[in-house]
Amino acid sequence: MSNVSSIQRLPVEVDPFRLVEQGRLFDGRIPLSDFKRVSELLFKPSSEEENAKQRLVNVHLEFTRTDTKLPVIKGNISTDFEMICQRCLEAKKESLTISFDVVLVSSDEQAERLQEGYDTWLVEDQLLFVNDFLEDEILLAVPFVVSHDDCQPVRDLIESLPEDSEEQKSEGKQNPFAVLKDLKLDS
Repeated sequence: MSNVSSIQRLPVEVDPFRLVEQGRLFDGRIPLSDFKRVSELLFKPSSEEENAKQRLVNVHLEFTRTDTKLPVIKGNISTDFEMICQRCLEAKKESLTISFDVVLVSSDEQAERLQEGYDTWLVEDQLLFVNDFLEDEILLAVPFVVSHDDCQPVRDLIESLPEDSEEQKSEGKQNPFAVLKDLKLDS
């Protein structure tokens, strides 16, 4: 039988191995602004009204065991946010839904002994900082480059000029390596 905690705010730090033994479930919501590393990647609106709008991250965590009795955190995270489009530098809305199964280990050696195919989380001093764990999962899922399907770049691209262009000749610029062609090595 599982113990369900239906709370709005998740605990800050937990002993995950104890929660696995208890079969605990947590459902909660965390302000996106609590994740500082994620916040650095997001679009910063200029109006105070938009800034005041609090985006929330919905979280479901289940502390349980795998079929082979390994301690695991199963869960999902969902949220909406805005990132900066890399073409037009305007906001682009993104939705994120993540599901994960992470095996808890207490040492690097234990993680190395596990078969491939398991995601692991090293629990030091029997403590798991919930926000750090969740933020790492979010960062793994956030798109690396974001762009609208149909937007224009902020500036036109500047194509490189071919070597010895007319512009260079007219300005009298000299190739800095031209002098080297006249040098000979004496042996």
